Amino acid sequence: MSAELLALGEFLRARRNVTQPEDAGLVREPRRRVPGLRRDEVARLAGISEQYYLRLEQGRNIRPSDQVLNTLARALRLDADARQYMFRVASGDLPNPEPPAAESAERIARVLRQWTHTPAYVSDSNRDIVASNPLATNFGHGGLATGSNVVVDLFNERMKRTLVEWEPMVRSSVAGLRRDANPFSPRLTELVEQLSAADEDFVRLWARYDVSGPEDAHIHMVVENVGTMEIDVQNFAVRSMPGYLLTVLSAPPQSLTAAVFASMAAALDPSVR
Repeated sequence: MSAELLALGEFLRARRNVTQPEDAGLVREPRRRVPGLRRDEVARLAGISEQYYLRLEQGRNIRPSDQVLNTLARALRLDADARQYMFRVASGDLPNPEPPAAESAERIARVLRQWTHTPAYVSDSNRDIVASNPLATNFGHGGLATGSNVVVDLFNERMKRTLVEWEPMVRSSVAGLRRDANPFSPRLTELVEQLSAADEDFVRLWARYDVSGPEDAHIHMVVENVGTMEIDVQNFAVRSMPGYLLTVLSAPPQSLTAAVFASMAAALDPSVR
């Protein structure tokens, strides 16, 4: 059994368990014993034999055709991101971004430093931060500093206390990590083990195999002795660094957040106005 086929089997099983009969146009019988669809239901919806589908979930040494994968995507109601992930895993065509060239990394770091009133950072496919400006480092209490990890920071107790939209944000973050990271990367394995040992919520979300791209968001953080800060979180691909993501935390004009960012910027560099 290859690692790719085992990963495909885990993905199919997880998505089957979260796909409800009603989602697939089936009638829910009373006293169902499975959380989602049964294997025979998926096989029937996909037009393949139950035995063949069972072998796929078990990671047996069979490589499904694109036609079979397409029918499974329809049966499991996969969206574009999840479908693309399934095809990548099945083919072994997995993301493995190269470390950025020194010139590109320095250029993006220089740009970030010039954004004195806007926290911003760049992360790789494992959401390890490779560049961060002083305001992001300071505002994130070190959790958004170069060398930190965005997902690890989201699961700490401080973020659980202060981030009003914590559940949707971690759900989106975990789904983005699933989509962008190489599932066989030693670094991803290390991250998953670290987070699984520390937080049951991560275990629950990771087991769902949700797959989606990074989502922009409007969030609220309740900060002691400050108040409720509104922040727009926006994500951008870095063309000069394929596989890397630029995240910008911006403040609505004339808001409490804008005032806090301006005050922090002045404290970091008195010449900043």
